[in-house]
Amino acid sequence: MNKTVSIHLQGVPFIFEEQAYDRLNAYLQRLKQVLQKEEGSDEILQDIELRMVELIQQQLTPFKQVVELAVIEQIIEKLGQPEDFSDDTSSTTESTSVLHDDSVEKRLFRDGDRAMIGGVCAGVAAYFNVDVVIIRAIYIFTFLTFGIGFLLYIVLWAIIPLAKTSSDKLRMKGQHVTIENMKSELEDAASRIKKGAKEFKVNSGIQSTVGGVLRIISVIIGIWALLFGTGIFVCAIIFFFVNPDIIPAQINGRFMSFQDFGGLLFESAAHESYFYMGIGLISIALVAQCYLFGIRLITQFKATYLKLLTGIFAVILVIGVVLVSFGGVQIGRSMAIYGEVEKEIAVIPGKELLLETKSIERQLINGFKVKSNGDEGVVTIKNGRVYLHGIELVYTQSSDSLFHIKQVNDAQGRTHESALKKARNIRCNFTFVDQHMLIETMYSFPTTDKFRDQNVRFMIAVPAGGKIVYDKQQVYPRIKEESDYTEETYQHGYISNDGNYSNW
Repeated sequence: MNKTVSIHLQGVPFIFEEQAYDRLNAYLQRLKQVLQKEEGSDEILQDIELRMVELIQQQLTPFKQVVELAVIEQIIEKLGQPEDFSDDTSSTTESTSVLHDDSVEKRLFRDGDRAMIGGVCAGVAAYFNVDVVIIRAIYIFTFLTFGIGFLLYIVLWAIIPLAKTSSDKLRMKGQHVTIENMKSELEDAASRIKKGAKEFKVNSGIQSTVGGVLRIISVIIGIWALLFGTGIFVCAIIFFFVNPDIIPAQINGRFMSFQDFGGLLFESAAHESYFYMGIGLISIALVAQCYLFGIRLITQFKATYLKLLTGIFAVILVIGVVLVSFGGVQIGRSMAIYGEVEKEIAVIPGKELLLETKSIERQLINGFKVKSNGDEGVVTIKNGRVYLHGIELVYTQSSDSLFHIKQVNDAQGRTHESALKKARNIRCNFTFVDQHMLIETMYSFPTTDKFRDQNVRFMIAVPAGGKIVYDKQQVYPRIKEESDYTEETYQHGYISNDGNYSNW
């Protein structure tokens, strides 16, 4: 049978075997003698006792309430022998075997030593072993953007305990709670206090505050750089691999994609490939540069290979710009020469020409009158032809008593011959019935001709005293007052897709 002793350790009651109590008491007395000349020795002893309380409680169970000698020996092995940390025995420390915890229980505390408000950000930074400025920058970012930063900080302030003792601060950092580490923690705290007091005397903390603010700003900029790079990366993935139909242009009943649109610009598939390759290289370079820039701002990491990578991606960016420029130059060359063709399409006698636009409003489907033409898009592509909207009218004086109507098509090309060919390929439907000219408000050309600024206009030579009427309104010459003609003539007219007429 073993005698037991009831004691209080830091206010917590325990029942010890007599041998366990004697061993613990001797250990604490030796520790007190070793640390009696150390600054903050009382705090070290208090922290050690609190740590002992924690370790003892971990060993006790509802069926085991007595602290045995083996438990105390195990705790002493974890904390280390007092003589190992004495200045007198520093030369023999390396030969002394000290056992520590195989694993450290890391806990989240608020760090009051580095606190700006409540120590929440500093404690989180210590727990995750990152720069406290990064955590503060993230908090500010969430506060300014999502608006939850303030509430989150208050909640964490309320639920996270403050690291009051050296053992709390060690566990906050994930370090072993030993006499050596607790002693080092106290020395670091004293050093911070002395350094802070010295800096305060030198510059009253202004320089430190400005430096901290600049550091936070740099981290925020770094975070935005990372977000911007991520945005470019996502857009590039969508552009190259998803290729969504988002351009409001009808192509065989669907919207047009960027690559569909590119196919109507480049004459050669090789030129188009160079252009897209350049876009890809620019995207890769921009994403990499944003990430490198953001990482350097956030971590203040200045490794040589980061500068090397920055230079490499700068070269890639230049190559991408060159390829894109090459593609743009090829488009420009394919539109360098202007070509125009003209054809007389009608000669009409009389003093009045009635203009009308073809409409499908009179069509009936299952008893319903069709009111729309389905051409609200900027461009319509159907059955291998590109349809554009809007017809230009140019009025001139006729040299005789007849209306002379000519169709003029123009386009651009790499050579004059190719421009003329593209102009001849433009098609605009019209019909004449007596003195009526029925005209469509759109014209078309083959998709193989690409977009080369194709246009259609009708030159109408009006005889003296003649007039042109559109939608029951006289549009040439314009009437100033009822039954009076103005000498001013409007030489140009334009009929839009919806049939509206404008002149200038």
